[in-house]
Amino acid sequence: MKFNNLLQNFYDAKIGYYRHLAIILGKNYLDNTIELIKTYLQVNNNPKIAYAFHPWVNGSKDRLSTLKEAIMTNEIVDIDYSSSEKYLGESFDLTILDAVNDFRPNYISRLVDLTRGGGLVIIYSNDISDINKLYKFSLTRNGVVKNLFENRFIKMAINSRGIIFAKDNDIKFKPFSSSEVSKPHKKSYDKTIPKSLYDLCLTDDQVKLIREFDFVLEKGKRILIVTAPRGRGKSAGVGLALSFYVKRTLSKPTNVIITSPSYYSSQAIIQFLEEGLRALKIRYKKKISKEGKIMKISAGEVNIKWTSPDLAKDENGDLIIVDEAAALGIENLEYIRNSWDKIVFISTIQGYEGSGKAFMKYINSLDNSQIVKLDYPIRYAKGDPVEKFIYNVMLLDAEPEVYRNNTQFMEITQEDLFSNEELLRQIYGILVSAHYRNSPDDLMFLGDMAFQRIFTIGYNAVAEIVEEGELDETTEDHILNGEENEGNLIPHRIIKYMRIRNFGKLKGWRIMRIAVTPELQNQGLGTKLLSNVEKIALKNNIDWIGSSFVADYKVLNFWIKNGFKPVYLASRKNEGLGGYSVIVMKALTERAEKFLVELGKLLKDKILRTSHQVYFNVNPRILAKILTNIEFKKEIEIDDTYIGKIYAYLNGKIPYNSASEAIHAIAEKYFYDLSFKLDEEEVSAIIARTFQGKSWSHSAKMLGVDNQEAENLLRRGIKKIVKKYYGQEEKDYIEL
Repeated sequence: MKFNNLLQNFYDAKIGYYRHLAIILGKNYLDNTIELIKTYLQVNNNPKIAYAFHPWVNGSKDRLSTLKEAIMTNEIVDIDYSSSEKYLGESFDLTILDAVNDFRPNYISRLVDLTRGGGLVIIYSNDISDINKLYKFSLTRNGVVKNLFENRFIKMAINSRGIIFAKDNDIKFKPFSSSEVSKPHKKSYDKTIPKSLYDLCLTDDQVKLIREFDFVLEKGKRILIVTAPRGRGKSAGVGLALSFYVKRTLSKPTNVIITSPSYYSSQAIIQFLEEGLRALKIRYKKKISKEGKIMKISAGEVNIKWTSPDLAKDENGDLIIVDEAAALGIENLEYIRNSWDKIVFISTIQGYEGSGKAFMKYINSLDNSQIVKLDYPIRYAKGDPVEKFIYNVMLLDAEPEVYRNNTQFMEITQEDLFSNEELLRQIYGILVSAHYRNSPDDLMFLGDMAFQRIFTIGYNAVAEIVEEGELDETTEDHILNGEENEGNLIPHRIIKYMRIRNFGKLKGWRIMRIAVTPELQNQGLGTKLLSNVEKIALKNNIDWIGSSFVADYKVLNFWIKNGFKPVYLASRKNEGLGGYSVIVMKALTERAEKFLVELGKLLKDKILRTSHQVYFNVNPRILAKILTNIEFKKEIEIDDTYIGKIYAYLNGKIPYNSASEAIHAIAEKYFYDLSFKLDEEEVSAIIARTFQGKSWSHSAKMLGVDNQEAENLLRRGIKKIVKKYYGQEEKDYIEL
């Protein structure tokens, strides 16, 4: 058998608690996969097996059946790629990834992580570069796509130790040794936490976390921050710590909220909370949803429930635990910080969920906080070769350097980037450092998506640009009728949602990402890069340049400062990205300017008419920034009765609700005029209370002030408006 010479390596991995990864390609991929599994079974004859695939694709279930028959077992946990996050808390000895229909970096990074020490991961496919693979196909436009990501993946697999690469009869393998790793370990019990919880901890890091959790029991505002790379047991540790928290607050009415981007991100917290409660011999009840999710646990006077982030931030409670906090974005975290006294933020700093670098910058600025860092893996030994390979090939730990005296503007081709590992790590490291939500898919996009341009200033600032537009009428009609076209993101949104068909004929550049290395931010490098990109765009006869991003105040302000205009705000929140997408554009030709004027008009109308419903959850500061930077004007007449009501409110004779329609009317007049400026805080307060219809309390939280100050801001703004339009006479009634 061709894999028999690997037996000794599998035995050594079992001793050292490290893993192997096999990539099996070629015509005989299934036969070779089965043969390798049989070899592994000689070392572990009763492994826990996971098999990941797309079960709905033709032929995929047949391959699974063939494999089950060949190794004579039905004891396989089959995982649908699209719901694989459900399995994040589980561990397997043998994890098999069917990559015949899909070779997607996100799935690989996530599922490789399920395998424990001594185990084997197998990725099998006929050809990982096949254009018909699902994610690959989404990167294809007009039949054109590149293979730079896959070529680099294979090259690195062949050159990495502990990775088995087999293509038909050709096997390449550089062995690894158990002498190079250190297993998870714990110091002897020191009585600082209950012995039953100590026994459940796998590492000293988890023991330390349970001890440090006492911080949230101290008086005053307290924020505990738990950070780690993936697979360090941070969520499990928080679950155990929470069980100890319950023990100490059992007789005191206490409400704890757990939240995360998806329920499954918090699954380990809830699982280990249960284990901890059982170990501490605390009786509890649980509420389970129809889908089998544990939504609430009650013990004594303590209630703990999971709630989605949108609802969780406005809940009343004693403690909120936010898992994968970096993925929620700084704006949401700041809202939670303003609303809660006791907070636990948990986040992956490096790993497939995102870089978390923006999050680290944020948490380092927080007062009344304490950071607990976990370093030791719990599923496998420290120094594991598979973890090292995944980090290297997916650039999960890419950290940019600073090139101090390089100010040259230049273009870098994708081919240059993927043939120079140091350059790729620098450029990609900059791109991910500026965003709180990144994934390995982004790296494959960077390498394989054609119709891209990459520009840099001195390897310190980078712009990744996608060429869009020049659509034919057939494509425009398909978009109008609901067909997706993510390769032309901005034209797609404008045509489908704004219903402007011929916008697609324009030629545009979408700036997918623009970023500056963290140490050199706020020094004008981003603006300088944008200016150079604009000059190149003009030379290339581009009609517009634009960008689409999750609405964030600082990011929006950057684009507006550089002459870009808001033209679109999504009507629905993007749950995957944790916010509402906004599109900004700059017209480079007269025909593009015509579209921008019309789009601005439509957007201003929509925000003013639907903020109470469609945009209720958008930060009012963002709506203020958008509205005050759309120049569309319209004359609004105000009834004298309204003026009287406004003055009566300003003079304290009637409450806000009695004058609300009058305030709405005069504020609308202001937004369609903009002939003078209000303070941004005043505009934001008016939007929050008058257009979004938020309570004073909710408005205050969004603005980061107390209730009285929120109303004071609105009063000041409305007073300036009414004085400007209707003079100094404060007549607060009329006579008919």
